[in-house]
Amino acid sequence: MEKKKEWWHDFFEKDFRPFFGVLPARKTIHEVRYIIKKLGLKAGDSVLDCPCGFGRVSVPLAKMGMKVTGVDITGSYLEELKESASKKGLKIATRPEDMRKIQFRNQFDAAVNLATSLGYFEDDRDNLLVVRKLFQAIKPGGHLMMHIINRDWIIANFSPNGWMQFGNAISFETRRFDYTRSINQVEWSFMKDGETHTHHVTLRVYAYHELIDMFRKAGFVDITGFGSIKDEPVDRSRRWIWIFGTKPKR
Repeated sequence: MEKKKEWWHDFFEKDFRPFFGVLPARKTIHEVRYIIKKLGLKAGDSVLDCPCGFGRVSVPLAKMGMKVTGVDITGSYLEELKESASKKGLKIATRPEDMRKIQFRNQFDAAVNLATSLGYFEDDRDNLLVVRKLFQAIKPGGHLMMHIINRDWIIANFSPNGWMQFGNAISFETRRFDYTRSINQVEWSFMKDGETHTHHVTLRVYAYHELIDMFRKAGFVDITGFGSIKDEPVDRSRRWIWIFGTKPKR
């Protein structure tokens, strides 16, 4: 029997890409400057962007002097990243790989996992494995930054429906929250050029204390978190969590 493809393969490859356009370029630059500041990065430092998507953060990091390696399972995004980097005269290494399977060891000064790129997997052990793999990839004394939606904000602001538009593309969401597993289940329909595609998305979402526990289990120390790039505290009024951990020095 053929193994069923996991939801993110077609979701990102075919339908979701246009909606990254709703993020203003200025927002990206503010976030990249925050990343550089909080991780203590300087020109020449090596950074793993996993998953990197089409390079929203990889490209400006490379432009600011970092040696960037981008990992993503969506081939078209990596092609877009390579083309964008080439046009700007930047060198960015890319690797098409499932983030659970990366085999880097003590290679990077820092790693970033952004835009709620954790929680894709039905088995919590696989989600923890991602954090362990990122820990393994970082040099002793290096840092991980993760940017992820806040479960407590979702609970406080839950809405069963939502929609978005960018250009001639429209998306509609029908949501159901599974409180037994903290999984947001979404029927996500995309309409463009007279066609409609529907995807069933399941995302394990995390409270701040759960993320701290995952970081500790992976081996990180000096774990801190904030609710915004202004270093505001994490609470249910903050949609995002920016969490940081350090790999102990030998």
